[in-house]
Amino acid sequence: MAAIRPRPYRRILTSALHRRFVHASALALLVCYLVAFLIGDKSSFLWAWFPIGACGIRTVLLFICSLVVFVLRVGQIHIGSRTTASPLGTLKHLIPIDVVQTFGWYIFSAWWFSEIYKWSSPSGAHLEWVNRGRYEPPPLPLGRTWIKGTKRNRPHERASLNERPIYLYTCHLLLAIVQSVVHLYYDFDRVPIPVAKRAAGNADQRTHPVEPVSKRIQVALPGLIKDGFTRSAVVAVACPVVYTFFLRRPAWSFTMYWAKLFWDFPRSAAAPPGLIGPIGPGLLLRTVFSGGLLVLCWQTANLFFSAFLSKEPLKRGQPLTAEAKDPNGSLLTGLTAKKETVKSFAFWELCFISQRFPDRRKAIFNDIDRDGGPAWSQILQSATEVIKGISTRIDEQKNPPSGPKPAQAEPTEPVLRTLPRLTDPLKADNVFAPSPKASSRQEKIGEVFSSTAKSYGQSADWTPTARAKARDVFDRASTAILSPERKQKLLASSQELKMLTGPSTCKPENLNPFIAQLLRSPVGRLFRQTYDRRLSGIVLGAPHANLCPIVDAIESLTRLLIASLQEDQYGKVQADVPDVVRLFTNTIMTLEPFIHGGLNTHWTDVNFPPSSNPEAQVEARRVPDVDLVLDTLKGSLKDLLSAFNLYLKDIGLVGKDLRLAKEAAGLIEEGL
Repeated sequence: MAAIRPRPYRRILTSALHRRFVHASALALLVCYLVAFLIGDKSSFLWAWFPIGACGIRTVLLFICSLVVFVLRVGQIHIGSRTTASPLGTLKHLIPIDVVQTFGWYIFSAWWFSEIYKWSSPSGAHLEWVNRGRYEPPPLPLGRTWIKGTKRNRPHERASLNERPIYLYTCHLLLAIVQSVVHLYYDFDRVPIPVAKRAAGNADQRTHPVEPVSKRIQVALPGLIKDGFTRSAVVAVACPVVYTFFLRRPAWSFTMYWAKLFWDFPRSAAAPPGLIGPIGPGLLLRTVFSGGLLVLCWQTANLFFSAFLSKEPLKRGQPLTAEAKDPNGSLLTGLTAKKETVKSFAFWELCFISQRFPDRRKAIFNDIDRDGGPAWSQILQSATEVIKGISTRIDEQKNPPSGPKPAQAEPTEPVLRTLPRLTDPLKADNVFAPSPKASSRQEKIGEVFSSTAKSYGQSADWTPTARAKARDVFDRASTAILSPERKQKLLASSQELKMLTGPSTCKPENLNPFIAQLLRSPVGRLFRQTYDRRLSGIVLGAPHANLCPIVDAIESLTRLLIASLQEDQYGKVQADVPDVVRLFTNTIMTLEPFIHGGLNTHWTDVNFPPSSNPEAQVEARRVPDVDLVLDTLKGSLKDLLSAFNLYLKDIGLVGKDLRLAKEAAGLIEEGL
């Protein structure tokens, strides 16, 4: 009978994320209910807040604005921070899919909110698309008045387009563009999972100390409300200028195109009336208020999504795979997954198992009859690949792979070809006749070089005297052609050109001042390849850092090996201790020198301290995430050596391997 295929970890994680998505949606719906109450008509207090009515309908419709953000976050979710070398590299990675999706969804959400806000506003707001024509009574004789209900016989005015809703929609769309830029710049698509160094003696041994969801929301919500209305106020202040000078006529023409399908307008309505639109204080306050509520829907949706999806991979206090028919098999499918999110949560769950759940640890140690090898061996292989990736990327940086060698051409039959003529044909006139005198500048320069070559061309070597005379010849040639001013200008420009086109290995401190100032500008920031981003990209991977899987893989191997002393009844796990110790040792010995000077600064990193300030350079080379990986490796190696101190000879860890391991862990400096 064939073995039952374990349920993929991806499906287990998806089910858990769906439950968290529902919880985040419930809170977002509550925010939409509050917004629906604020933008609704307050003429009746009961119906202004009663859920079964207009307020409830507005709430459901407004929830689409938040749901759009959830859809965007799901499509672009990732765990690690960005590690591209420069902002320009990040932009290349985001274009075109991420940029188009982000701008498209936010613009759609802003348009949808504008429709609901316009529909919910009272008639006194004057946000209807068309100003209806009105009747005016004709003049009456003196002493006579119109009686109520009598027919006014003057033809009514024709309908005209109302510019107030056009301006409101434009302001909301500009706010959506600003929010899209903020979303991409601050990387809202990342699910923030904190990573902390495990301190000895600390009660909390978690590698990811995640705070409760309620506390995170309570701390972040006041700042989100403030940022939302601040962003809305800034856009509301800038919108009158942008709308009047750039967007008024296109927005008017676009609205007129659709309005003509339902109303009849005169030809004079093709252009907006007047030089400035009807932008008064009341409309400005309305745009600030409505824009702030719109940003509040977006920001709270992002907050709830990040808060719930970054929860620990536990269900009712147990690992996510605890209820699966084959818990170890499902976990192994997650450890070998290609998708970053699935792999990160799988290693996070493995880290929890190695720290808190002895029953699951024993199940891993006892699971030896499995396709592909014992469960422990497969876990070791998956974790080793993640940790070895650090050394592999560093080696590739130090020794970049050469280009593909050109394929050797197959031997062909030789083809006889005549050599090209390199000189002019021999002169037929008298060779003993004197040469004509030079007339042009080029001929004069040629005569000078010719005489010099005849004098020194047959000498044994370029002696100092010959070099001096050669420089003198070049100087005389340039003097004969150029004026002193042009000569000095050419020499200066050649030096600048050499600095500008110099190799990328030159130091930023030697860069041309003009180029350095340009790189410090906002435009030049796009091209700066900072040291911390380059180091993070090499050590942790690119375009997103694999910090969480790396730390969890190191911690999981260490905790499982130490626990095997008491829980491995077959005693087969201890045989892999020397390999894990060598893995940690080699990774430390490769990573530590690379951190402390193995990577040169890029010539565009103009803010890196100069070589005249070595203390500042040492501080600038400290990257928190990379230092965390190094400290985790050293701490885990130290724990392994301490736990297996009595059994080092029995497991074969002696001699050079043991000495190098103690040096890497820092035990020799401590006198242990």
